[in-house]
Amino acid sequence: MCEATNKTAVNNSYIGSDKPADYFLSDDLMFTDLMGNMATQEAGKEYSSDICQAQEAVLPREVPHVSAEPNQKVEERRVILVGKLGAGKSHSGNGILGNKQFQSEQCWSSVTRRCDYGTAVRNGIRYRVFDTPGVNSPEDIRDGIDVETEIRRCLFCTSPGFHAIVLVLSATERIAREDLEMLKNLDTMLGESSFKYMILVITKLQNDESRLNEMIARAPEVAKLNVKCEARRVIFGKDDNKIPPECLQKFDEVLTKLIKQNKRYGKEYYRHKYYDQATAILKLDKDDYKKKHPEISDSEAFEIVRNEAAIGLSPRDSELLKIKDQDCQCIIS
Repeated sequence: MCEATNKTAVNNSYIGSDKPADYFLSDDLMFTDLMGNMATQEAGKEYSSDICQAQEAVLPREVPHVSAEPNQKVEERRVILVGKLGAGKSHSGNGILGNKQFQSEQCWSSVTRRCDYGTAVRNGIRYRVFDTPGVNSPEDIRDGIDVETEIRRCLFCTSPGFHAIVLVLSATERIAREDLEMLKNLDTMLGESSFKYMILVITKLQNDESRLNEMIARAPEVAKLNVKCEARRVIFGKDDNKIPPECLQKFDEVLTKLIKQNKRYGKEYYRHKYYDQATAILKLDKDDYKKKHPEISDSEAFEIVRNEAAIGLSPRDSELLKIKDQDCQCIIS
């Protein structure tokens, strides 16, 4: 990665002016039109922000050990899903992959407690998707897991980085002050440069761009976020079981355009500033894996151990966690 970002010097080119560190927080800015009043028309019922009705759980399964097709180079796209609890990250990940590898459940307390990984080929392109815990997990959940550590570990273990950060928002939820805190935390955790790689995905909303435009116009905080992401946003529909093909097609188009734009600037991937330190540790994992699987090539072995480490399965996970930094920011390569 070629240029670092930090808290004292951030690039505000996307919003046109400098903003304070608590830029996202404002007492009078509630996303009520998108997540409240408009949601009542969409969903036909009120949403209780005090009870999580659709929190996400990880489908128990083996970590996919996928080898590249022999003598065939498949284009890859790497995506990390972030957002609040119950927004539909797992559902969105399944749509991007084209099959169900993450599971969304209606529950009272269980949530995705670690980053999870899925991979599949769709339309001739291999997608590698990482699902993350909800950034605004309840205090009783956060006592047992450091959500920021989970996300950061996922970022600095994945090679060569991510083509896109997908921020998932639900159109049936009202964004209150705690959700603005979530956006602020993401801004701090990922760095200002992350917006150059960010795509907004709106779940639980009929595929109607005019309606979305109206909702965004009446929600100042989301309007600001939309500007910072250069209006890269995709509706994923209202069906809990399937994302409409036209929505996935638009997502693919937006992602393709984003990759070409960043590649043109020589900054194709978003990755963590501790990527190189993590790589030194993961080389030891790779060597151990090769001893057990000598038939696997170095590149395949490295891919496998990186994907396992990203979701907390490295035998040297404790060493990876030690490179955590409270003021950590990410850089672009």
